[in-house]
Amino acid sequence: MKSMTGYGLAKAHDNDIDLEFELKSINGRYLDLRLYLPREIGFFEYTLRQKLAATLSRGTVEVRASFTDHREPRIRLNQAKLEKYHAIVREAAEALSISGAVSLEFLLNEPGIIESVNNLDEDSVLNRMLNQTLDQALANLVSSLSAEADNIRQVLSASCARMVEVLAVIEVEIKPYKEELFAGMKTRTAELLNSFGNDNIEQRLFQELAIYIDKYDIHEELSRLRSHIQTLLNNLDKTEDNGKSLNFILQEMQREANTLGSKFSTAKTFEHILLLKEEVEKCREIVQNVA
Repeated sequence: MKSMTGYGLAKAHDNDIDLEFELKSINGRYLDLRLYLPREIGFFEYTLRQKLAATLSRGTVEVRASFTDHREPRIRLNQAKLEKYHAIVREAAEALSISGAVSLEFLLNEPGIIESVNNLDEDSVLNRMLNQTLDQALANLVSSLSAEADNIRQVLSASCARMVEVLAVIEVEIKPYKEELFAGMKTRTAELLNSFGNDNIEQRLFQELAIYIDKYDIHEELSRLRSHIQTLLNNLDKTEDNGKSLNFILQEMQREANTLGSKFSTAKTFEHILLLKEEVEKCREIVQNVA
C-alpha cells in the first residue's frame, strides 16, 4: 500500500551546473503529471514522464525543476542574418529620409543574430546529472509516500478495532430489544382483540407479529460488517496499489452500516451506530489518499 500524498526534493551541483528537482504529489483518480521545466532542459520531459509513470500509478504530481549552467556559453554570430537585418534597417531609414548610423547594439539584440551552439540534449554531463537528480528526487518521493502509507495503515487499523468493539456492544442489545418489542406489541394486540374472543384470530396475529419482529434481526448485517472489516485489514498489508479496492470495501461497509441504523436504532444503540458510521466515513476519506 502506498499513499498518494508525498514530497521529494533533490539538488545537484557539478561541473558548474546547478540542478534541482522538486516533486509534490496529492491524491487523484489517475496519474496526472504537471511539469514545469526550464526551456533549456525541455528535451528531458519525455524521459521524465517515463520515469514517473514507471514508478507511480495514481496521483496528481507537480514537478518543478531549476537549472543554471555556469559554464562558458558556446555562441556564434550569424553573419548572414546580421547583414540582412542591417540592410533592412538601412532601407527603412532611406524610405523615411532618416540619416545616421545603424546602432550595432540594436542589431545584436535582434533574434537569431547571436546563436547558441550548446546542444544540451547531447551533453553527456548534463544528461547524467538530470537522470541522477531526478532518480534521487523520485526515491525521496517514494519514501515519503511509504511513510505516509504507514500512518494511514495505523489509523485504519485502529478504526477497524473500534468498529469491532462497537459491533460487539450492538450485538448484546439484539435479544433484549426484540423481546421488549415483542412484549409491547403483544400486549397492545391482546388489548385490541379482547372484544373478539376468537382464539384462532389471536393465534394468527401473534404468528404475524413474530415474523414482523424477526425483520428487526441484524445478525446478518453484523456478520457482513465483520467480514468486510477483516477484508479491509487483510488489504492493508498488501504491497501493490490497492486504494480503489479499499474504497470499494468501505462503500459496502457504509451500506451495511446504514441498513443497520435503519433496522436497529434504539436509545441504547443509537450512539454506537452513529460512532460506527463516523468511523466508516473517516476511513473512506482517508483511503482517498491511497494509491
